[in-house]
Amino acid sequence: MNGFFLMEASAIQNFLPLAEQMREGKFRASDWVGTGVEVTPPTKSFFALTPHAAELGIMGYDSLADVPAGSVAVHTIEGVMMEADTCWSLGTESIGRLIQQADAHKNIVAHVARFNTPGGSTMGLENFAGVIAGTRKPFVSWAKQMCSAGYWSGSSGDAIVVAGRTAMVGSIGTMVSFRDYSKAMEKAGVTDHVINATESTNKNAAFAEAVKGNYKPIRQQLLDPLNNVFLETVRANRAGKLDAKQEKELLSGMVYIGEASVSNGLADQMGSFEDAVQLALELAENAAKNGGSAAKKATNSTENTMFGKNKFSALTALAGLTGAAVTTPLVEAANDQLEEAGITGVALVSEAAFTELTAKANRTDTAEAAVATAQKEATDAKAAEKKATEAVAAAEKRADDAEAEVERLGNQSGATVTKPRKPAGTSEVEETTAESDAQKLVDKLHAEMLG
Repeated sequence: MNGFFLMEASAIQNFLPLAEQMREGKFRASDWVGTGVEVTPPTKSFFALTPHAAELGIMGYDSLADVPAGSVAVHTIEGVMMEADTCWSLGTESIGRLIQQADAHKNIVAHVARFNTPGGSTMGLENFAGVIAGTRKPFVSWAKQMCSAGYWSGSSGDAIVVAGRTAMVGSIGTMVSFRDYSKAMEKAGVTDHVINATESTNKNAAFAEAVKGNYKPIRQQLLDPLNNVFLETVRANRAGKLDAKQEKELLSGMVYIGEASVSNGLADQMGSFEDAVQLALELAENAAKNGGSAAKKATNSTENTMFGKNKFSALTALAGLTGAAVTTPLVEAANDQLEEAGITGVALVSEAAFTELTAKANRTDTAEAAVATAQKEATDAKAAEKKATEAVAAAEKRADDAEAEVERLGNQSGATVTKPRKPAGTSEVEETTAESDAQKLVDKLHAEMLG
């Protein structure tokens, strides 16, 4: 584990023994295998509560298309928040994608997120909070424990409901802690050698100074800039709600219990999970009456939208999806938003649909090529037929001309009249040994005409 974390201090202390065991080589992943504890991975992708079937509780679904219309999507942020998925929970990147997909689907009318987290990694945190702020449908955060990075995220919704008198909210601040093992390593005979490139004079310099006891560089370079972004986000998310007299204390890292979180403005009301769902439904109903999405407050500057705030949540829901995950309902929802925004002449298509269209186009091209070939063959056949007809006509004309010539010559006066045609079984050749000049001429012309 490395990087920066925004976590409530007591939770950090709980994880330090585990980190110490890992450092000393006493903790092995194999120790978790074969212990007889069966770990069942989640089998459902989406969870929702349907108001008219509330007695069934939260139900899991493989697809949003299976969720009954009018349902409230339920999202769970449990334990240490990490950007990537881990063996114990989904990461904020995956949860954010599920939120976007649910927000884009017609069967979902609102969201409720169950927060039970001391905080977590800053990696991906701003983007995750932006996803929550960017929902077009009401988003209610129900807080059992919503501290540090958890509050950054949860306060980006439309309302915060504190789960009970022991619920923990706050820890809005930034700190760093580390252990110096240099003396222990030296005692063990281990010496660290740190060598920087010639131009890398400030590489890890703030941390090196902190090890020496000079905390000013790490505070100025890392902690204060990160904390300023954190506080600005909370101020924007809770604009007009924080107790002005207490604001400095509220943003100093304090954790508040139960009703105190409501009275100081960090939360909106106390209530059960069912109360949070009811609030989300009321916000959805009000939004429907107003003819649009639930009103959102100004919040994270880098929220995950393409052309502006809260306009294209269905489009951003497709981010990172591949293959079969890009479903027809998601694509249709994105195209509907583009159309609503007046963007014409462009549309999204899934890979599966594109492949099918490409196959159809290829089949069409093949059919058109076959038709063109058949048409050319038909044209060539007609041309050949015409040529043959003309040749037959020419041949018949030559035969008629030859016959006429034979008739003419046969009617010429002479010792013996030559007829154009002889009776069957007779020969055109005179049986006398001496042929007349006229007969020779006829034979010659006849040969030329016929071949």
